[in-house]
Amino acid sequence: MSNKPNTEGLSLKVEWVEGISYADDMESCMYCGAEKLEDGTLKSYLEFSHEELNEKSIMSIKQDVKLLSPNIVPLGGKPLPELFERRGLNPDDITWYCPHMSSNFFKDKIYEEHIKLGHTIPYEKWFVNLSYVGNVGAASVYFMVDELLNSGKLKKRRQGIFTGAGELPV
Repeated sequence: MSNKPNTEGLSLKVEWVEGISYADDMESCMYCGAEKLEDGTLKSYLEFSHEELNEKSIMSIKQDVKLLSPNIVPLGGKPLPELFERRGLNPDDITWYCPHMSSNFFKDKIYEEHIKLGHTIPYEKWFVNLSYVGNVGAASVYFMVDELLNSGKLKKRRQGIFTGAGELPV
């Protein structure tokens, strides 16, 4: 990142970034250094003996897929109508869409959620690299934008890249 455009090649300008969390509404879906209890709360690693830490794999990164599967797509789509309205976004104006997906299992579900919300972005506008980069979590957007920037697909004119976290105009 820089405070001025590149002297050679393309530059992207970040106009805005938004983050949304449901940590205050939902129990933890991913966690490490804890054990999830029946009521959804987490028991800290500090409350386990050294032997229990190893026996129960307490320090492993865990994901509650029973919580994730029914919630991730609807919650991910929930802010989109308000975001599109507030930012003056129109799906037809988006040149490239870089959605984070932890698995290709969610691709069609995300697309269907967009249709349901009235913000259809056709697959030919999607730029994803999950199949060969893997799930790199929150870093996925940065990997996709970097790859797209260096792919030769962007031209020196104003284009919008909607990453789910904002639009990055060229």
